Amino acid sequence: MKDERIQSLIEKTYSEVKSNNKGKPASYIPQLAKANPKLFGICFVDCQGNVYEAGKSRDSVPIESISKVFSLAMAADELGVAEVNNKIGNEGSSLPFNSVIACVLSKTHTINPFVNQGAMATTSLFYNKNKTAFRNKVLNNMDKYAGRSLPIDKKVYKSEMETNSTNMALAYLLKSFNRFYGDVDDSVDVYTEQCSKLVSAKDLATMACVFAKGGVHPISKKQVLSKHAANYVYRSLRGEGLYEYSGRWDTDVGCVSAKSGVGGGIFVILKGIGGLGIVSPPLDKIGNSVRGIKAGKIIANGIRRLTNKHSRFCPPKTIKKKHKRTHRTTKKNH
Repeated sequence: MKDERIQSLIEKTYSEVKSNNKGKPASYIPQLAKANPKLFGICFVDCQGNVYEAGKSRDSVPIESISKVFSLAMAADELGVAEVNNKIGNEGSSLPFNSVIACVLSKTHTINPFVNQGAMATTSLFYNKNKTAFRNKVLNNMDKYAGRSLPIDKKVYKSEMETNSTNMALAYLLKSFNRFYGDVDDSVDVYTEQCSKLVSAKDLATMACVFAKGGVHPISKKQVLSKHAANYVYRSLRGEGLYEYSGRWDTDVGCVSAKSGVGGGIFVILKGIGGLGIVSPPLDKIGNSVRGIKAGKIIANGIRRLTNKHSRFCPPKTIKKKHKRTHRTTKKNH
């Protein structure tokens, strides 16, 4: 049964945040710069499969960096967490997501799977000389979470391939450190395709809910991912999902993992409660959706209060009360 309080919260937040006109769509990828800055949609899918929506929740944006979540999940599920940590890394970074020097400064030449070099290396783990098989494995994996075949924006893909010199440089740099695990050209190509998949707020909410339910799809009820891998991704996201803003998010929201993409998507996991998806292309200087971050904070905190589950998944600090000492008299046997 739907909780009308959640629907009311989402509608109220949408109305409150809609008028925020700060930020601009990403400009370093020409096709992304053409995005509609007024597009704004919110969706929340709870662990029972109920759907709550406001605004343009069925309109799509390129998934971009949020796609990194699903490659990591597949790697953790199939190869194991230890191998992923060894080959890709799980270190925090205060540098930009496409920093060339990050993996040079790292003693192991690994960073984490949520910066571009780590994400491309993760995709390369599934490299196959049969490029069609390689491509299908990576792209079809994402479709399982959405419960449908997610289309590729061919214009965005083409635009990114024409401006991906930094990503190519990062991939070859990793290759020189033996930290890239497949053909560079093919791996970067497939990685770019995965970033060009189109998702709506509803798609993102559904996909996030899979992690909130320990790997179980909220609609089909099928086990899409092992619980162990789902929890690993949830924990990993907390420190790196929103780039340099991750620490601030953790302070303001806490125990709620999130990932952003420069297409304007925000993907939020409320463990044991549900998944939240937001689309709005205007970005802040870091690369996060302005409306998405603002709305995400309000809704994540609001839903945890309404469902009273924040105490289980993110225990509040308890203040021990000082009790006055009382003296009891006991009868003594004489």
